[in-house]
Amino acid sequence: MAGRVLHPALALLDRQLVDREGRLCGKVDDVELTEPDAAGQRYVAAILSGPGALATRLGHPKLGGWLRRQVAFDFPTDRDDPVRIPIAHVADIGNHVTLSLDASEVATAAGERWVRDHIISHIPGSAHDAAG
Repeated sequence: MAGRVLHPALALLDRQLVDREGRLCGKVDDVELTEPDAAGQRYVAAILSGPGALATRLGHPKLGGWLRRQVAFDFPTDRDDPVRIPIAHVADIGNHVTLSLDASEVATAAGERWVRDHIISHIPGSAHDAAG
């Protein structure tokens, strides 16, 4: 099956991830590409999301490794950072990336959820905005 031709840096990076119910569930921080095929073509294999992926993409592999360890320590979860979302779970690519998964299956924003639940929700008038 022929795939859609796109430039990952333009079409995917820094786009909001939205689950199948329309809930925000992170951002595209990096992409994983396949090895070149016989024709020299590369394909997007997965979307990566999480602070470790972003820091590594910005040219700071040591900072990326440190962030991954810090997030794992501060926000223990059974998920890895960065979260790897196979491209097969991408339902649509537009001004945001729609996934065929539920937000709980993605679990990309543990740090953001902690800040929302422990800091933002305590600011007067923010309870409605922080829910989500």
